[in-house]
Amino acid sequence: MQFRSVVVWAICGIFALHFLLIVFSLAHAGPVSRSCTGAIAALASISLLARLRLLPVRERATWFWAALGMLLWAVAHVVEIFLIAPAGTAGASNLSVDASDFIYVAAIFPLLMAFSTTRELQSQRVVFFFNCAQVLLACFLTYVLLYRMALAPTVAETVMGKVYGVACVLLAVMSVMRSFTWATQEERQCFHLISIFLWTYLPIELGMDYLTQYRGLQAGTVLDLAWNIPFAVTGWKALTLPLPEFDVMERDSAGRSELQHEVSRGRLLVECLCPLLMNAGIFALAAAVMRQHMLLGIGSLLVLLVIQGAQAAVIQMNYLAGRELLLEREQALRVANETLADLALMDPLTGIANRRRFTSALEAAWRLAVREGRTISLLAMDVDFFKGVNDHHGHPYGDSCLIHIARVLGKQAQRAGDLVARVGGEEFMLLLPETDGAGVAIVAESIHRAVDELALENHASPFQRILTVSIGVVSCGQCAPGPGEASSITPRRLIEAVDKALYQAKAEGRNRTVAATMG
Repeated sequence: MQFRSVVVWAICGIFALHFLLIVFSLAHAGPVSRSCTGAIAALASISLLARLRLLPVRERATWFWAALGMLLWAVAHVVEIFLIAPAGTAGASNLSVDASDFIYVAAIFPLLMAFSTTRELQSQRVVFFFNCAQVLLACFLTYVLLYRMALAPTVAETVMGKVYGVACVLLAVMSVMRSFTWATQEERQCFHLISIFLWTYLPIELGMDYLTQYRGLQAGTVLDLAWNIPFAVTGWKALTLPLPEFDVMERDSAGRSELQHEVSRGRLLVECLCPLLMNAGIFALAAAVMRQHMLLGIGSLLVLLVIQGAQAAVIQMNYLAGRELLLEREQALRVANETLADLALMDPLTGIANRRRFTSALEAAWRLAVREGRTISLLAMDVDFFKGVNDHHGHPYGDSCLIHIARVLGKQAQRAGDLVARVGGEEFMLLLPETDGAGVAIVAESIHRAVDELALENHASPFQRILTVSIGVVSCGQCAPGPGEASSITPRRLIEAVDKALYQAKAEGRNRTVAATMG
């Protein structure tokens, strides 16, 4: 906050000093006036850099290029001071072709870079270097056009004015286009600020050129204060614009905060057109140079073509790599979803099916049995005196007992349609399609023997102080309804019957099997 205040007061102070120096009509008014304007431009660049430091890394590129453009404008003013100082006076707008003009034109290219580079491509270093190559090519062609063409001074001045004017207008148009195609709130504020600067600077530039050329306006008048306005407004706005609130929940894969704007076809179209406008400008420069340097102009066009082809190839490769990565992640997500679905149907303690999966499997087995007239059997099992297991031996031991019981039941479910499930705390179910009453009775007896062989301690049990189980079984020999019957036995009635058989086994003293028959 203190730094912001210092910069704002510095801008205001230089503006006021500039006004006082003009009012008192000091000698060398031109250099002094340009010095004040250059200082304000430098402060505007510092303001942009100060805001840049407060932003996430991915938000900084546009602000950096804008700050670089402001800095080059400030450098051009300083260079212009040394060029006009020997003459003592100069026009309000420098219409001659000198070294400062090249810097003025070069100051435009960083803003072209800001508008031409989309947010999706900022992180690609190769694309950045290709853009830099285009900027260098544009600077080279501008240098040749201004200083290596056999042009009369008046013609050179006209060419310079056209190049600079067209570049400024092109920038202003691009700024408006990008103002409506932003990816984040911060990018939107940056584009709006650059647009304000350009549309404030452009009429001042054109107006001062006109007054200097046709009205003989000299430097050091009150009108020189107009040069300060775009830079002063830009610096002040950069320091006072609110910082967007970057939500913790809205971060990219690298942890950078983002506030995304909905992607539309219009935005994509504009983002594709902006780089083409930059290419069109370079093409126009090459065409202008070609009039006297044919080989140089053709060579520049070939270089531009190679740069664009290579850049398009890199973007295409990145697109294909991103698409492949997306497909891989979709596959991984599909596998993860399937795994989660399996986990949702699995008992976490024993690793066997839970009640939800058992219910689904029973419905499927029941439909098949009804359709084909097959037999289906259920076995319900409950660990005897299991509360005493937890009370006397502890819950970890009780969990271990349940795991052993699940393994015993798993050995009985060897066929494809068989399913063992834990449906309650110490209650298990065994689904046995195509198994009749005699078969399920054999399975129940096998389970009793296997549990006895485990010899798990249960001091709460009267059966030799070892763990035992109670079993209820039910078998449906004819699942399909007979001729003329209105309804048939349902899975729900099967479950009710086997639960009733289990309850009877427990009521008769536990450690036994009770069978119920249906159909």
